[in-house]
Amino acid sequence: MKKIGLSTFGLQRKYGDERALEICAESGFDSVDFNMRKFDKDVSFSDDEIIEYFSKIKEKAYSLGLAISQTHGRVRSYTKNEEYCEFVRKAARFDLLATKYIGAPSCVIHNVTTGNWEDADAAFMHAKNKELIDYLVPFAEEFDVNIGMETFGDSHRYGKRVIDFFGDSRELKKQFDSIDTKKKVICMDTGHTNKAFNVGADDGSSVPGVVESIHMFGKDLKILHLNDNNGFTDQHLPPMLKMQGGVDWKGTFEALDEIGYDGYYNFELALDYVGDGMADYVGFLGKHLRNVVEGKLW
Repeated sequence: MKKIGLSTFGLQRKYGDERALEICAESGFDSVDFNMRKFDKDVSFSDDEIIEYFSKIKEKAYSLGLAISQTHGRVRSYTKNEEYCEFVRKAARFDLLATKYIGAPSCVIHNVTTGNWEDADAAFMHAKNKELIDYLVPFAEEFDVNIGMETFGDSHRYGKRVIDFFGDSRELKKQFDSIDTKKKVICMDTGHTNKAFNVGADDGSSVPGVVESIHMFGKDLKILHLNDNNGFTDQHLPPMLKMQGGVDWKGTFEALDEIGYDGYYNFELALDYVGDGMADYVGFLGKHLRNVVEGKLW
């Protein structure tokens, strides 16, 4: 039976880390994607403090029968400000160490974005992103965790909506292949890739959509951020509801089967907009998403 997971950021922010895990277990999820954004700009923790805290989170999850299939590092990447880049490096190392002690195999790290480098050419974007990933590779190898390189979506260049450079899955594949380590995986964010595909359809610069990208990444695709949108906004909608966006879900799950994907089916969904009903909503999602991954809705 396919196993389902849920990204926990909304739950963490509302209920705290431990209660977030309890709600996921009560709602029938098999795993969680634990989010590091709660720490935001804080990199002041010692290694011993990181180890102690995240070891306790691991124990809590396992006591509930939950796997931690992956973590999501802070949504930070290089800019033109070197002081900020130093923070990004410290935060990413923190996130990788936390990933080891929380018991997850992989940590999602965001790529360099076009929004921070509007005039950059392809060679620069590859070099700048590789600079960050290469810095992290020794830590990933030391901590025995994977760097999860995530598909991107759209961005803005001088006020115009464009495909983010690594929103083109072909460029992400080139970057992935250039990293000299075995501690690397691809994270497919279906919402991001759907946005990139829609921008390409609008301006004539065709880029691979979700299904084509899954086939292209093949065995390197090990973790998922499953979510839907209308092609314009990062809505993080659940699949197969009336408010469904533009992702071809039947084709997506068929493509995952075809490449032999055998990991957790993790959903990264917006939970905040239901307010005080969040825990009940997650309970509904546990049942609904189980039906989705088992192909009962088409």
